Amino acid sequence: MAAVSVAGAAFTVSIDAVQYEDQITTGTITTTPTILRTKTLSDVAFDQTDLNSTMSLEFLYDENTGIYEALQTAIAGSSAVAVEVASAVGVWTGADMYIESAEVTFAADGIAMCSTSFTGTVVFV
Repeated sequence: MAAVSVAGAAFTVSIDAVQYEDQITTGTITTTPTILRTKTLSDVAFDQTDLNSTMSLEFLYDENTGIYEALQTAIAGSSAVAVEVASAVGVWTGADMYIESAEVTFAADGIAMCSTSFTGTVVFV
């Protein structure tokens, strides 16, 4: 079967139904199963006991006019957010993603950047 490649610029990112793709520079979606390994008399049994999903984004710092403010508001309110990452071939949806971190980095010779990470349940469709 031929592989289908998707350009990173073809992705869109929405947080609580607001799209922010013009300032997103990179993103990562990770799904990590927790596997329990049990030695049996004849072999080894493997069972998946949990599924951990995380998302992370890097984006241009926008002060209080967009994604950074939305994240800070959610953090201050201890609220989960809905995160959707869509490409030309599929959509990852996290209905209740909890913000683990939101940070700003800045260098005197560059532009201010932000990064954030979320944890929750992500579904790929």
